[in-house]
Amino acid sequence: MLFHARLVRWNGTAASGAERVAPGDRFEFPDPNAPGGENPIAKARAPRLTTPHGRHLARLYEDEAVLVISKPAEVPVHRGQGGFTRRDTLEDVLERAYPPPPNATRAQQGYYFVHRLDMETSGCLLIAKTEHARDELVKAFSERRMHKEYLAVVAGEAPWTKLAVKKPISYIRADESGATFSAARKRARGKPVLRGQKKGIPLEEGDESGKACETHFEVVARYKGYTLLRAIPRTGRTHQIRVHLQSTGHALAYDPLYGRATPLRLREFSLRASASEEGEQVVLNRLPLHAWKLRFAHPETGATIAVEAPLPRDLKEFVRLLRKYRARGTAS
Repeated sequence: MLFHARLVRWNGTAASGAERVAPGDRFEFPDPNAPGGENPIAKARAPRLTTPHGRHLARLYEDEAVLVISKPAEVPVHRGQGGFTRRDTLEDVLERAYPPPPNATRAQQGYYFVHRLDMETSGCLLIAKTEHARDELVKAFSERRMHKEYLAVVAGEAPWTKLAVKKPISYIRADESGATFSAARKRARGKPVLRGQKKGIPLEEGDESGKACETHFEVVARYKGYTLLRAIPRTGRTHQIRVHLQSTGHALAYDPLYGRATPLRLREFSLRASASEEGEQVVLNRLPLHAWKLRFAHPETGATIAVEAPLPRDLKEFVRLLRKYRARGTAS
């Protein structure tokens, strides 16, 4: 198991278990007494988290009570999330990896979601493995004792360095014909939404007809026509970061519901590529929003658990493209 997980090193390189050992060879392996959530041996023994199509989900932390995974983009948390029915959901993955205990009641499970991410958002997702952990973590979320940080790429160059948005949000849904309700359409500036799609509308600060929300933004880097931001939500409303970004005039660089609805292509960034087929290459076709960091008190021990999900390859490549073609002082 340790060899398969590439956790054993032989003379400085990963060992396969088939090496011929000679006097003086040096083997390195994990400490079996390391804390549970940080113990690579325990991680190697844990059930694999793989979708039916073979996509592996990375564990960021795990012990007997909690699990934090790095959710890939476009993998929904729940079946039917966003109005779509897909086989590859986190519910399917976790039901296979953590089945209910023997003789469990219908309400009992082997895992419990305590929050959610939009289908196209990647990054840290916290899951409870016991009912007690679920109750404590849900309470921590409701009491705003969870620290969450996101990275987002938005359209336009934000004129501020830091900004706190406290606009309440109300929600609308499409009617059976696929158009928005007439009253809500005015507040949404006439933009139609998909049938059944939930859409957030930012209200004026202090408006009690919506749900109270608060998000703090901080500029990480500015590019010509784009900004990389850090977002810290103090509340956890549906689409909160996306709605608040739209309200500032800087929606996500790609967001069919709140901003641009067409994928970004290489020809928009490189004049050389625009005259060739290479220019049609799609460089961004999902929400550039990543749940970067998560910090919380362990529901059993009270110890502080801090995890970080590395930026996935697609967003890392998009930021690299911005640095190459949209750095300030360079021509696109």
